[in-house]
Amino acid sequence: MKNSICFKLMFFVIILSVLVNCFAETVDLTESMKESLVFLDISATTYDQSQPWKQNPVSKDSGFGCAVGPYEILTTAENVRNLSFLQARIYGVNAYIPATVKTVDYEINLCLLELDKNAMDAPLTPLSFTVSYPKGKPLTTYWLSSDNHLTTARSTLDRAEMQSSDISFVKNLTYIATNVSRPFGDGEVCCDESDVIGMACWGTASDSGVIPSETINNFLSHCKKETYNGFAVPGFKTFSLLDPTMRAYLKMPTEIKHGVYVSTVYSIGTGSEELNHADVILSINGQQLNSYGRYEHPEYKLISFEHILSKMPAGDTIAFEVFRDEKKITIDVVAKGVESDNMLIPYYLYGKQPQYVVLGGFVFQQLSRDYLMLWGNDFSGKVPPHLYYYYADQSFKPSPQRKDIVILSYVLPAEINQGYQQLSRIVVDSVNGKKITSMSDIAAALNDTPESGLIEISFEMDNPVVAIPKDQLPMANAQIAQIYGIPKLANIEQ
Repeated sequence: MKNSICFKLMFFVIILSVLVNCFAETVDLTESMKESLVFLDISATTYDQSQPWKQNPVSKDSGFGCAVGPYEILTTAENVRNLSFLQARIYGVNAYIPATVKTVDYEINLCLLELDKNAMDAPLTPLSFTVSYPKGKPLTTYWLSSDNHLTTARSTLDRAEMQSSDISFVKNLTYIATNVSRPFGDGEVCCDESDVIGMACWGTASDSGVIPSETINNFLSHCKKETYNGFAVPGFKTFSLLDPTMRAYLKMPTEIKHGVYVSTVYSIGTGSEELNHADVILSINGQQLNSYGRYEHPEYKLISFEHILSKMPAGDTIAFEVFRDEKKITIDVVAKGVESDNMLIPYYLYGKQPQYVVLGGFVFQQLSRDYLMLWGNDFSGKVPPHLYYYYADQSFKPSPQRKDIVILSYVLPAEINQGYQQLSRIVVDSVNGKKITSMSDIAAALNDTPESGLIEISFEMDNPVVAIPKDQLPMANAQIAQIYGIPKLANIEQ
């Protein structure tokens, strides 16, 4: 009986000792984080895509970040999209500190902020990010809460994969954490014991995403340069090359069993000038690609070639080995990013007012992904097919002949537009016989029309031609602006 009691007592002491030691270790790391973590108070605003002259009410949000310099904060780009005002709070201080965006890269979902040093009593302690992939190990996530408490969560690092964020079309390396004790918040710091290995970028009840240190360190390194140009984005689309018949059609030697097929070459992005349709990419920077376009990474195992590109700064040269015209060749490809503004259908317009013209009640707009989201986040199958075609198939193919897709969104009823008021969501082809390549062409065509002439607007898909008497426009525009509360009848980037 006594032996049993002693055994239970010893077991209890051992368990208590382990718990105390674990708790002590957590407290030590938490204490060291207090001088490095910040809470972000975010104000943001967007524009009404259906009435692009109207700005939506300011919305409040919050996020997290960490010091990477005495007065510099790293957070996710998602936290600052459509930003109107930002302030930060540090541990143990009730007052907020004004913050401004220093550098933002929406493609890799990272942002560098600068705090107002005049509003601070002391600098913060910068964190260093350790490049590590502790697959299968427990992670601890740290953040400063809105009530100024340092808080933690637990998870397990499950895998690494290439995936796009909610705010961009570009795929980047992302660590996936599972068994999360709570969903991660944007900008929380993820650690493997005492090593900071990444920053949280999304979270659900079951798993969460982490931007790894290799991406963060690349970003911070290039933020120090005079000009930040971003990183390589593919300017082409690939298709798995599994069918032996297809390889035979391309006249590839039977001993070449690797390589991925280039199905589409865009007009922007990395490889858009150097690659050809039907090329087979065999390797990139010496890394052999399999038939799916993946290569063997020493830690991440099979992962997409996009990982290689994502680490290459814009302007650097990348060696592509391709099979073309029945032979292997090596091509020097210049790394290029893709800016949303340069896309035929911009993927995002963060912080910008949409381009539009209200002409005699006809509301002309630039087609963008933000506009298509009027049909909801999952707008596929809901938007008019001819508009979705431009988004799905032509977004990365702008040209000097087509820089924007200009649409007649709808018609505000007025006497000058009677007979046309049923027209909506149709693509403009020309004005007075001149092809429309961008929004600025609308204004140019208006100026070229004689004062007593007609402005004739033609559309795609055999829609009716609209004829607007130019001499009636000044009075009609003034009345329409007053009736419909339009403070500015045009917003066009020159």
